[in-house]
Amino acid sequence: MRRLVKLCLIAITIALPAAAVTLGVVKQRTNGLAPESMRQELSREIVARWKPYVDKTYGAAAGDWSRRMQPTFQNTDIANLERALGAKSFIDMTDALFGGRRAVDGRISPDQIQARTQGKTTTAGLVKPKALGSPGSDLVYTPLTPCRIIDTRVVGGALTAESTRNFRAFTSTDFTAQGGAPSNCGIPQNVSAVTVAIASQAATSSGYFTAYPFNETRPGAATLNYNVSSPTVNVYSSAADVRLCRPGCASEFSVYSKATAQLIVDVTGYFAEPEATALDCTVASESGSLALLSGLQTRSITCPAGYTATGGGCGGVLGVTVTNSQPLIVGGQPVGHSCDLVGSLLSILGYQVSATCCRLPGR
Repeated sequence: MRRLVKLCLIAITIALPAAAVTLGVVKQRTNGLAPESMRQELSREIVARWKPYVDKTYGAAAGDWSRRMQPTFQNTDIANLERALGAKSFIDMTDALFGGRRAVDGRISPDQIQARTQGKTTTAGLVKPKALGSPGSDLVYTPLTPCRIIDTRVVGGALTAESTRNFRAFTSTDFTAQGGAPSNCGIPQNVSAVTVAIASQAATSSGYFTAYPFNETRPGAATLNYNVSSPTVNVYSSAADVRLCRPGCASEFSVYSKATAQLIVDVTGYFAEPEATALDCTVASESGSLALLSGLQTRSITCPAGYTATGGGCGGVLGVTVTNSQPLIVGGQPVGHSCDLVGSLLSILGYQVSATCCRLPGR
């Protein structure tokens, strides 16, 4: 009979919901919160409940996990400890301890779980800044008002058949030496490539131009195909992107002509590497007074448009209790910071919520 009673008691204990574990704590609460003196008891009950799970799931010795969690147990709000003790899952328990919340889809990344089993906080998966790009392959295009950089009708004369001539694509002065504009056309030094409108005139027979980087082997593809024309009619033109030789090359690109023809080149834009600049950050904050109400009062602040929240904080005068401090998530993105605060029934207390907001500037 005694054995049967014992088995029944064990079955009842296993079936009790998580909230029942906190009955001993509830009896000792004052003003809705457990006293600070109960911090150790709450911590011990959390460890006792979850150490078998930690050992089985993560292969971590319960004693080691308990020691790693001690700083968290000591520093978190007493209200977070109470919520952690009443949590129904391990992830809900760690969310309560760290004052965080899971992603919108309810999942949490493996590195976050591992960090939490080690008693650490992590921002992995919260903010993923956009890279400015690879200098070698992700170039930035800048359009220009069409500007002439080559006109062999003005300087140099037609390219003869089966010949190659070398040209500059950027200069600190002007392009008059190539029959072009009396300016540098707004092209910076050492750009990677230029977009051009290339044209032929007065060709002696059908042929083509091939534009390619100076000091490289000429490719077999044509940049412009042209037919026989007169000096005043039948001008053939085509748009093209031309890679350049740099830095410190005697010329930036070469043009081969199959037949004798005049060459006219107008630049319409250029490609250059992205330019990184200092991280642009600002702090958005809101302050005010809590209402004379019991229970939690949520206050939040949103970052300016174009900025991502990278951190935040909650505070106030003596007497304000911060029960939760977490990113403000909208559409899966951190856009600000949110605080759950508890004020006073006797007096109006001031609070402040702040968010660190950053963005990646650059070209």
